[in-house]
Amino acid sequence: MATDTAPTVLRRSREDDAVGRKRWATPLWNTVALLFALVMFFPIYWMVLTTVKTGKDLLSVDPTFWPTGISTASFQTVFDDPNFLTDMRNVAVITVGAVILGLAVGFLGAVSVARFRFTGRNFFIASMLVVQMVPLISLVIPMFFILKNIGLYDQAFGVILAYLVFTIPYVVWTLRSFIVNIPKELDEAALVDGCTRWGAFMRIILPLTVPGLITTGVFCWIQAWNEFVIANILLSSNNQQTAMVWLTGFSSSPTHGADYGSQMAGALMVSLPVIVLFVIFQRRVTSGLTAGAVKG
Repeated sequence: MATDTAPTVLRRSREDDAVGRKRWATPLWNTVALLFALVMFFPIYWMVLTTVKTGKDLLSVDPTFWPTGISTASFQTVFDDPNFLTDMRNVAVITVGAVILGLAVGFLGAVSVARFRFTGRNFFIASMLVVQMVPLISLVIPMFFILKNIGLYDQAFGVILAYLVFTIPYVVWTLRSFIVNIPKELDEAALVDGCTRWGAFMRIILPLTVPGLITTGVFCWIQAWNEFVIANILLSSNNQQTAMVWLTGFSSSPTHGADYGSQMAGALMVSLPVIVLFVIFQRRVTSGLTAGAVKG
C-alpha cells in the first residue's frame, strides 16, 4: 500500500511545483512582453507627439511627454508642399504595380516548382534564395544602364520592373511553402472529376493559397513602399519621385531642415499607409506565416 502511494505523492508534488512555476512565470513574461511593446511603441508615440506640438514645446529644453497645446501647423506645412501629394500618388502606383506583377509572376513560378518536376528545378529553387542574398546596391548600376538603354529611365514602370528583381524571388520562395502543404490528391481528384489543369489550379490551389498571397503581398508592399535607393537613382524628376525620396529631400532642405514638427508630420504621413495596411491584415499575416512554416 505504501509502495503504491509513494509514486502518487511524488507525481502530485511535481504537478504542484509545475503549477507554482507557471503562476510566477506567467506574470513575469507578461511584464517582459509589455515592456518590449512599450519600447517598440515609444518611437511612434514620440513621432505623433512631435507633429502636434507647438513651436514653443518643440524648442523647449526640457522634453515634454504630453503636449501643452495642440497645433496642426506641421501638417499644414507638409500638405502645402507642392510635391507631397504627387509623390504619394507615385509611390502608390509603383507599389501596387510591383505587388500585383510580383504576385502574379511569382505565384505561377511557385506552382511550377512545387507541383512539377523538370530539369534544373533544384537549381531554380536555390537561385531564388541566392538572389535575395545579393546586396541591392550592387544591382543599381546595371539597372540604371539597362533602363536607360530601353527608354524606361525616370519612368514609374521602369522602377516597377526594378522592384520585381527582389519581389519575384521572395514570392516564389515564400509561396512554394504554402503550395507544398496542399495535398496533391486534391489536384488529382479535381482532374478525375473532369477539371483541366487550369481548372484545378483556379478551384483548388488558388483558394487554398489566399492566406499566403495576402501575407506575401503585405511584405512585398512594405518592401516596395519603403524602398529608397533604387527610386532615388532611377527617378530624377520631381514629379516622378516616390514619397521616400520626397521625405529625404524635405527633411534636408534649408527651409525645413530644423523644422522637426514638419519632418515628423511628413514621416507620419508617409508611414501611415503601411501601418494601416498591416493593422488591417495582421491576423491573416500571422496565420499565413504559421501555415507556411508547417512544411516545406
